[in-house]
Amino acid sequence: MFGQSPKPPAGFIKYFGLTDWWLATFTEEEREKIVSTFQPLGLSPDPLIVGDITHASGSAAGLLSALAGWFRKREYKSIAFRIIEKAEELAPQAGVLERYFPYHAKIRTYYPFCDEDDLALPRAIEACEQQINMSLEAAEVFREKYRGNLPAHTGYQQLATLREKQGDFESAINLSQKAFEEGWSGDWENRIERCKKKAAKQAATSK
Repeated sequence: MFGQSPKPPAGFIKYFGLTDWWLATFTEEEREKIVSTFQPLGLSPDPLIVGDITHASGSAAGLLSALAGWFRKREYKSIAFRIIEKAEELAPQAGVLERYFPYHAKIRTYYPFCDEDDLALPRAIEACEQQINMSLEAAEVFREKYRGNLPAHTGYQQLATLREKQGDFESAINLSQKAFEEGWSGDWENRIERCKKKAAKQAATSK
């Protein structure tokens, strides 16, 4: 009927207490697109809004970080931005890695649009810095939980890449040195050497 309120969702949206956000943030058409797009392997159809879920691992921030990854195409970036904003809002309530990974998702969501969206670049830089600020805490948990070498660190990698492209070689070197010392996987030594050469050339040409 005309003017009828949308049916409250079940599934993960209900389980994680996201019903009000879900209905207020997206149009009916957008909600349908999100539901039809998000079909993670091994789960029943429409897991976001269908089913009586009584237990789920992870957190609401983790769910939304994963969900945002399905909407990184240009035509869906508005949806991705709204999802990742909510994930970031909820991240402080989660554990260490479930705060770390939403920042990873935030970087991956915003960085591809840095050249075409005024919001994207500052938000991507912010996400890199947020992830870097908790890098030692995250490294400790990674080592306790998974053993072995640390994975790549998106925040360090992306910000160092950006600073190198901007010609701020000193910042790129400092970021790379810090990541290397903390033990994050990456081609840090080669980046440091490359940026030192570029910095020396930059200094020579500026004289």
